[in-house]
Amino acid sequence: MKIYQIYETYQEQLIRYAFSLSRQWEDAEDLAQQAYIKALEQYEMFEQMHPMQIRGWLYTTVKRLYIDQYRKQKRLVHLAEDYEMGYEAFIEDHLVTSDLLMQLPENLRTVVALRYISGYNSTEIGEQLSMKPSTVRSRLSQAIEYLRTALEDR
Repeated sequence: MKIYQIYETYQEQLIRYAFSLSRQWEDAEDLAQQAYIKALEQYEMFEQMHPMQIRGWLYTTVKRLYIDQYRKQKRLVHLAEDYEMGYEAFIEDHLVTSDLLMQLPENLRTVVALRYISGYNSTEIGEQLSMKPSTVRSRLSQAIEYLRTALEDR
């Protein structure tokens, strides 16, 4: 079956199926169109398929596209809610963290900055500061304990 025949044969059914999932005509049309784009990308496969297999492939593709779209939308809504509710808390946390880091002794602050801000591991930090990786890990432990105590005192 040629791809244009597939489109003509299943277009209306596929849009109705997509509408049953999304409950929005525009979204249903978009889902059906995305399914046909995927079909175009793999058109050779349809030449050897039975019409019911083609229909099944299209329906499965629409369902998967809908699920992907739903998950993406759900993440975006969650991020927007987090942003709206958490922006002030984020600023406050950032200020508290900056203040606490500035209270660290210089030797500990440097190790913390290289590890958690620059992303280096203890071996790389040790090479940069001419110390053993075990010393770096020890200083990180000291810094974490210092920060934990300072946070508890607040």
